Amino acid sequence: MKEVRDEKKWPLPRYDKNDDPHFLFIITPPFAGSTALSELLNTSHRAMILQERGEGQWLVPGLCEKDRWNPEKNVDYASVKAVWLSKYQQVKRLVHNIDVVIEKSPPNMVRIEKLAAQFRNVSFLANNRNPYANCASILYRNHDADRLNPAQRKHVLSDLTRDWVRRSKRIRALISRLKVPLLTYEAFCHNPSSVLNLLQLPDGVSETIDVKAKVKVKDYKIQSIIDQNERQIAKLLDEEIEHVSRLLISSSELLAFFGYDRL
Repeated sequence: MKEVRDEKKWPLPRYDKNDDPHFLFIITPPFAGSTALSELLNTSHRAMILQERGEGQWLVPGLCEKDRWNPEKNVDYASVKAVWLSKYQQVKRLVHNIDVVIEKSPPNMVRIEKLAAQFRNVSFLANNRNPYANCASILYRNHDADRLNPAQRKHVLSDLTRDWVRRSKRIRALISRLKVPLLTYEAFCHNPSSVLNLLQLPDGVSETIDVKAKVKVKDYKIQSIIDQNERQIAKLLDEEIEHVSRLLISSSELLAFFGYDRL
């Protein structure tokens, strides 16, 4: 018996199959600075993002469900392709000269090769962030940290550290397998123009990116690219930093791969 498509979860809008842009997939964990990165890249008049946060997953209801991080999730790739290309073509009809779509949904990393196979022209850029800053950022953004007691904070940090390790291992594997260039959050903040040397975009697009632009990230004011690591890590207690460090003892090689140390 043929399976019936759930049109609400996996819509199939019409699109021109002959109009396929270059997709730049940013392979990134959440809360790792990818919004600032995509905002900067989006300063090019020849580039666009599919959704205000640069995450096309939110345009496809079935793709952004609670199980979106499950590598075995059953994804209707025809729907994802249709929704993303339809959105691109809508924008192109208004702007005309769009060549590149920037896509940075973090869960993409668990199915990036299948996603990339839907499009004719793709390139990749890997991103990662210091684990202490990354965990602190998520702790305060997603877990109402000030209302948690010490034991609860420690429990959340344990989960977040394990998430960082698991996702970083996947990013490292993709860098190796797909020959993906890496630009860490710290390197990008130190020198935003360094991203230009890593991009593999259509001719002339990189030159249209304003690497000195100010960007709008989450609820921060519009500002230049700034390294927020020190501020984020300062939110953690000394014993919480020590706890994260203990959990990272067995990941020294992984940390070194991305240029990080245990505190």
